[in-house]
Amino acid sequence: MNAMVELLEPVVWNFTLKLENGTCANETTAGHPADEYYNIVHVTETKILPAFIGFLCSTGLVGNVLVLVTILRSAKKTVPDVYVGNLAVADLVHVIVMPFLIHQWARGGHWVFGSSLCTIITSLDNCNQVACAAVMTAMSLDRYLALVHPFRLLSLRTRSRTIRINLFVWAASFIMVLPAWVHAKVIRFRDGLESCSLNLVSPKQVLWYTLYQTVTSFFLPLPLILTCYILILCYTWRMYRKNKKAHRYNTSLPRERVVRLTKMVLVLVAVFLVSVGPYHILQLVNLSVPRPSLAYHTCYYLSVCLSYAASSINPFIYILLSGHFRHRLVCRDTPSMPSVEREIQAPRSSF
Repeated sequence: MNAMVELLEPVVWNFTLKLENGTCANETTAGHPADEYYNIVHVTETKILPAFIGFLCSTGLVGNVLVLVTILRSAKKTVPDVYVGNLAVADLVHVIVMPFLIHQWARGGHWVFGSSLCTIITSLDNCNQVACAAVMTAMSLDRYLALVHPFRLLSLRTRSRTIRINLFVWAASFIMVLPAWVHAKVIRFRDGLESCSLNLVSPKQVLWYTLYQTVTSFFLPLPLILTCYILILCYTWRMYRKNKKAHRYNTSLPRERVVRLTKMVLVLVAVFLVSVGPYHILQLVNLSVPRPSLAYHTCYYLSVCLSYAASSINPFIYILLSGHFRHRLVCRDTPSMPSVEREIQAPRSSF
């Protein structure tokens, strides 16, 4: 996600240039002396942010490797396993490219790895956020079909078809980030700094790229994900009330499963909203901010940390919300019941 982060860097560097081109030390910026403002921003970017995101990187690496190992060693891999595995791969790619970006931050924005690697790292970072949103959308649709229409479109919910769907998602994600492949390069600023960034030379290019990236990776998948889970909840509660009224079975266990499903949906949606929502909103706000204030920088840095935290949190969500996944984490063999039958019997997560 850091390719979009770099869109804000020219604002910081422009501010630095203004300081060098005659801004007095006692001049204030948003209520703070200019030199104090610059020092706070500089320390945050070169010390605090790299340290914290480095910690998230280490946690995400361990968690996602654990998820992938658990899935790969399972004798029977289900359709949800394919989606979870692809999300883990996307998050793993995310934490693998993090050290390069952390290094650039720690060196005050200076890139030392060459232009080719700059293009690759920036594009992979962009591709990751698009792929994560796309896989999560496809997985939400799969959950809807599995729980609400378990006997319809069964041919689409085979493991081989699901693998092809995910391959298509990755191919589409690479195509959708072609602007990053074209514009990502090492840029030399007027103060001599060479930084890996997106070479968007005009405000119009910044506007269109920001809108394009924000819509494709957040505002387009979000309503689709919410719609799928809202329909799942509506169906689940409707069936629960219907069965309870008909006295078909003891309602205590189904209610427990409904509550568990409700909590799972709320957590998944909340993590998606809280982790990437503030970042994308601030990207849009940045389009109308001529000179960011210290409060804006603080909110921006928090949003960056949240966006990277998602890659570290996701593996532990799978583990905490799924007894089935926890069982496979400690046991090599999977339950003998087929995944489709297991999903039809109870409206529960099979993550």
